[in-house]
Amino acid sequence: MNHMDRIEAMMSEMLEIQQKSKLFVELISAGEPFSQSQIILLIQLKLNGGMKATKIAEFFHVTPGAVTSMCDKLEKLNLIQRERISTDRRIVQMVLTPLGEKKVNEIFLKIPKERLDRMVKVLKEVNQLMSSII
Repeated sequence: MNHMDRIEAMMSEMLEIQQKSKLFVELISAGEPFSQSQIILLIQLKLNGGMKATKIAEFFHVTPGAVTSMCDKLEKLNLIQRERISTDRRIVQMVLTPLGEKKVNEIFLKIPKERLDRMVKVLKEVNQLMSSII
């Protein structure tokens, strides 16, 4: 296999991972009363311990108004809440409620533990390899 063949093979695998990641989100969002973006937001809030609206807008590449709309529904479902930062009351951070924490955990119960463990292991290896290249 020559160098160009290797590059094409790598690009093909990366595109396939991207497509399968999308399918994975579709799988975990099946039957849920909110959008895939809202599920990804719940997961992001869990991973980050909360996020400011500006960071959410940057992550999703959307306007602050779109973030407000996305968060309003989750807030009505009592999955997230807006908290003011004590050091600067003007800054609002979105955080999971206890029910939101429970919902994120339930979403991942759809995937068998062994499969999740294997996915974590392989994805860590891929990320480590990518970090060494970039």
